[in-house]
Amino acid sequence: MSLKILHTSDWHLGKVFKETTFELLPIQKQIMDEIVDITRKENPDIVLIAGDIFDTYNPSFEAEKIFYETLSRLSEQNCFVFALAGNHDSPDKLQISKPLIAGKHSIFIKSTAFDESKDIEFENENFKLALENSFLKLHLKNEGTVIALKCLPYLSEVRLGLAGDEYLKKVNELLSIEPQFSCDYFLLTSHLSIAGAQQSGSERIFQIGGIEYIPIDFLPKSAHYIALGHLHRHQKLRNATYSGSIYPFDLAEIEHKKGVSVWENGKPDFIEFNKIPKIRKIEFDSLEDAVKNAPEDEAYYYVLIKNPHAYTTASIDALLKAYRNRLVNWQFYTPDVPEEISIPELHSLNEEEMFIEFYRAKLNKKPSQDILSLFLKTLEEVKNATN
Repeated sequence: MSLKILHTSDWHLGKVFKETTFELLPIQKQIMDEIVDITRKENPDIVLIAGDIFDTYNPSFEAEKIFYETLSRLSEQNCFVFALAGNHDSPDKLQISKPLIAGKHSIFIKSTAFDESKDIEFENENFKLALENSFLKLHLKNEGTVIALKCLPYLSEVRLGLAGDEYLKKVNELLSIEPQFSCDYFLLTSHLSIAGAQQSGSERIFQIGGIEYIPIDFLPKSAHYIALGHLHRHQKLRNATYSGSIYPFDLAEIEHKKGVSVWENGKPDFIEFNKIPKIRKIEFDSLEDAVKNAPEDEAYYYVLIKNPHAYTTASIDALLKAYRNRLVNWQFYTPDVPEEISIPELHSLNEEEMFIEFYRAKLNKKPSQDILSLFLKTLEEVKNATN
């Protein structure tokens, strides 16, 4: 019994860089074309899209058009396509499209964790799909292979209506369920952060009083392959893989390899994109220096400015004009602060340490002693008011 999987995630279709005039959607469309080309060449049985399809709950018409056209083109490659909602996706919006797709294409969209409708049924000359005990049971007719697939969209405390230990207990329960029917392969796909994985850039999130990572022991060890989304760096943890985002959406992601993960009969692989325009990081002491020394080539740039104090609206306008549509993004920065961090074990941090990590994640620098003192004073006042 053989099985080949192509795994991708974190497309963030329609993402806009508010600080510049850079147009990302045409490049994202090129990447979609390349994913379809890779699928055609690799000929997988299944394509898994592990969340963050769009960048906002209300994507543009053009972003939605690209997504559904890509789904259709992928399904035409004799593979079954599964997509699920990430934290950037609107479950309701994805849910609306399901009746338009069901029964017509070898495509399945999972928008909520508890969408257990009984009418999940599809069959054509290549596949037979049904719901059995909260698993999708997929039969590959040509190979005679039976697959048990667990699809879990983004499991936030808000979406589950639970918090703290109750939230963790429920997530553990959902992730640990194993198929109760005979199958050749057990697969899991979800959109979440696993403790110990590397975060970097635009997906970096910390929640004071909340839970933003899941212990790796929650993942079922018996699964043959676990396809994850949410973290933008391609990486593997045990039997789980993050395919990574399709594009470097943040400065810290420039050096990351971007592509799709492929898994065939226990052998993992990664196919890197070769059509993404080159992006370069360039540093200047001031906005004025960045304008005067703007490169004249056709590469795309992330511009870093070391001096955050000397700038005007006119100098920012001059920066945008100098780089035209080649400026992906720009920002002020503190050179001695690392651009990449690991997910901290938040439960082991005290409130002061947690605030420092949160501040670093948001502003890319440590809080001053005055800010830290103000936070601790406010925290103490809140505690006194609630006691």
